[in-house]
Amino acid sequence: MLLNFLNPTILIAGLAALIPLIIHLFSRRRVRVVEFSSLKHLQTMKKQQVRRLKIRQILLLLLRMLILLAVVLAFARPATEGGSLGSHASVSAVILFDNSASMNREVRDGNLFELTRKRADQLLDTFGDKDDVALIPLFQTDDNDAPLGLGSRAIAREQLECLDPGYGPANLQLALEQAVDLLDKTDNLNRELYILTDFQRYSLPDTTMLSGCRAHIYLVDIPLEESDNCGIVDVDMGGQLLLPGHNFDLTATVKNYSLRDRTDIIASLFLDGHRVAQTDVKTVAGEETEVRFSRAVSQGGFHSGYVELSDDEFDGDNRYYFSFHIPRQFNVLLIGQDDVARLVALALAPSPSLNQYWSVKTVEPNGLAGTNLADYDVVILSEPTELSTTHIERIKSYVRRGRSLLITYNGISDTGFFNEYWSKTTGLVYDKPARKEITRAGYYTFESVEIDHPVFSIFEFETNQIPEVKFFTLPRTHIIDDAVILASFSGNHPALVENAYGSGRVLTFTGPLSPRYSDLTGHALFVPLVSRMTEYLASDLSSFDRGFFAGDNITRSISLGIAVSGSLEMITPDSLLYYLAPEEDQGNLVLRARPTIKPGIYHVRYLGREIDRFAININPRECDLASVDTESYAKAIGAQEYHPLEEDVNMAAAIAEFRFGKELWPLFLWLAVVLLIAEMLLARGIPSEDEA
Repeated sequence: MLLNFLNPTILIAGLAALIPLIIHLFSRRRVRVVEFSSLKHLQTMKKQQVRRLKIRQILLLLLRMLILLAVVLAFARPATEGGSLGSHASVSAVILFDNSASMNREVRDGNLFELTRKRADQLLDTFGDKDDVALIPLFQTDDNDAPLGLGSRAIAREQLECLDPGYGPANLQLALEQAVDLLDKTDNLNRELYILTDFQRYSLPDTTMLSGCRAHIYLVDIPLEESDNCGIVDVDMGGQLLLPGHNFDLTATVKNYSLRDRTDIIASLFLDGHRVAQTDVKTVAGEETEVRFSRAVSQGGFHSGYVELSDDEFDGDNRYYFSFHIPRQFNVLLIGQDDVARLVALALAPSPSLNQYWSVKTVEPNGLAGTNLADYDVVILSEPTELSTTHIERIKSYVRRGRSLLITYNGISDTGFFNEYWSKTTGLVYDKPARKEITRAGYYTFESVEIDHPVFSIFEFETNQIPEVKFFTLPRTHIIDDAVILASFSGNHPALVENAYGSGRVLTFTGPLSPRYSDLTGHALFVPLVSRMTEYLASDLSSFDRGFFAGDNITRSISLGIAVSGSLEMITPDSLLYYLAPEEDQGNLVLRARPTIKPGIYHVRYLGREIDRFAININPRECDLASVDTESYAKAIGAQEYHPLEEDVNMAAAIAEFRFGKELWPLFLWLAVVLLIAEMLLARGIPSEDEA
């Protein structure tokens, strides 16, 4: 039977066993010369008594040395190593179980997640009733408030039976931190860490968490196979304007993760619960392919759907959800009283008899006090410097809440006032106002536009020349922060600037619109340009600007136009109803959506009316099923030593070889006590030096 010491550094104290020997050598009695006249004293001493005394002294010396040695060994905590199955000391074990989305796939022998669950169940059979076990899933959500700690084998088995495959990536970094923390706090002799995973390369942690872990690390084999997986990694609408009755383009990006080309894939588009399009897809091994659909919806409101691929071994990434919103009718508030304001209003509503899906209301700056801005989707401001600071703050708050603002320049604006109150909102600074005294000898015109931006994409400027619009004077401006120039005048002067402000958007047209300074208002481009900018600002493209994945912390901006009292209703893809209270965040009303762990379409309602809809998908990281070998995996997590548990080995017998047997420190402690008693009894029979 081999011994292993759990506190080996204590063994150096075993040198203390030499102390009695050293004391004995330095305290040996010196022979004293005593003068006497006769030999009568020598006759009373017998040689046998002397010999017996020396033997007892040597035994006493050995007993004292053994007492010290037994005490040191007890504190070093000796234990048997490689004991027989069932005779091990108590175990503290943590099982990391991969329940991420990539585990829910088909292999030759069945579903990989269920096969891994069986392996974990077999692993639990190797523990006894006195062992402590913790089961930690690799995919965890903030909504999981189950306590984390070591417990009995029965509790771990119950957790395993209740565990379902998740829809997000494995968070191995977090799980390893939790496992190390649990194992560091335990006092049990055997500490073990088991990892059951598909060794997905994208799940590797950022740091080597197990470099100093005092536990046996086991990597449990599961039946992995090369997979011919193709998945949808993105769906995009390109920021285009969405109008009822007009076709929109939807592009799905399909990636082939397999090692061979695929020509047997079918992609289908489902919109509002109906299959509306279908096409064949050909993909090259390891490459991405774009699949385009073009459809239209007949009316405004919330719409949703998904793009779906034909079945393969991993169905989790074969469907990608999307949602979008088209205003049924949006309202425009035009603030201004000059000629520019009247021309803009005429461009938006040339005749009351026209059937348009927007309405326009014009108010003068001094009449804004009685206007509820929440009733309007877009505000157009023709003279931003004529407002009071109170109304300016109202408009800024309106934009921060997710609405839109269009600002025009009439050529006589107070640029100093603008820079003080509007620069941060617009992302634009006026360095010098436009000249009031002009000649028409020279002019500026449009030099470049962002042809792919929704405002200009409809004009097809990539094939048609930009119309020549004359501006006889221009202010000097420059952009700040994250503002973007969408169009420029000749001389590289910004013409149209877009800026994000809070949750809203702001467009600023810097060229003077007054007929005195330009001919834009009389040009054929004026009406479609103003209409297009307004349509763009009124459109809701947020569902495609951001990707939401299962398990993410999702915050939605809520804009109702009325005061909200009470909770909002959120309906999940599996028809579960949750009541959530909206919150205030920097003046905006937001909804922190929980839970969002299942892919699909989520609906938000208030007083029976749908006020929001958004899509959740599987993280594209889970689409790549490529794995690393066990050696690379162990190196990535910092396991300097590990034990692979292969499928064809007896799991219980393999684990028993590395477990410590019983701790023997109580035996050595009792041995020290027995030796101490023997030393005391033996010492009573030895005469002192004076008696001798």
